[in-house]
Amino acid sequence: MQQQIRKRHGALIFWFVFLAVAGGIAATVLLANDRRNLRLVLREIGIETRTMIIPKPGVMESFKGRRLDGIAVMVPGQVFVAPAAGRDSAFLRSLEGKDGRGLCQALRAEGFDTTPWETAAFAPGMLECSYELSVPNPHKPDDPSTFFLMVKGNAAGDLLSARAKVVVTDVEAQPALAKRAADMLKAFALHTRWLDLADGLPKVAALEPFVISSHGIAARFQSEFSGPGRFNLILSAAAPLTAAQRRTRDYFDRARYWPLLPEHGGPRPAVTEAPADG
Repeated sequence: MQQQIRKRHGALIFWFVFLAVAGGIAATVLLANDRRNLRLVLREIGIETRTMIIPKPGVMESFKGRRLDGIAVMVPGQVFVAPAAGRDSAFLRSLEGKDGRGLCQALRAEGFDTTPWETAAFAPGMLECSYELSVPNPHKPDDPSTFFLMVKGNAAGDLLSARAKVVVTDVEAQPALAKRAADMLKAFALHTRWLDLADGLPKVAALEPFVISSHGIAARFQSEFSGPGRFNLILSAAAPLTAAQRRTRDYFDRARYWPLLPEHGGPRPAVTEAPADG
């Protein structure tokens, strides 16, 4: 009987010591770092709520130090230079560097069966591709509705313009032709990565005239005065450029902005002949 009581007392003492040691370790871990771990545990089990502590207003303290007199400070001369008038520039978009052949390929991906990118028939220095669609008019067989587009570029491969002409002679053909014009504008915006031009897609699809002029590039969709149902979509460089846009263009043209000397490939001065002695 006494042996059982001793075993029971030993077990109680063991568990008491174990809980005391475990509790001390847990308390040390939870209360470390300004009770950070304890707050994390309470937050996880949903006991602790976050409170906002508004700090007290700071107090302005006077700075005490020794003043330095007669110290020279170097200031850049540009600080005192007045702003240069007429030297500002502006963001400018240019069709130079935009691949005309690539636009024709992008149009083919949109379902336009364009002609190959080749030299224009009436302009040897120009390249072009074109596409034409004719929709029969059951009421007027000799007057079908048509859609025609043409992309032009120079011999260097730069894109110059993209144009589309829509002629609607039958109301039933209008949705299909309007969608073709909107698809062309979409292909142009994606190819040039000027996605803001795609703002005109709903208006083109509804055959509503509009003009978007954005940083030197213009998208114009206008009706013809020759008759109803005739529209033109023209994507080209906007003209004229502003003075700031012209300065941006000239900055990237060495011959205009900072000409090289003639011996380094720059422009040569004009030679004027002296009058002959009479």
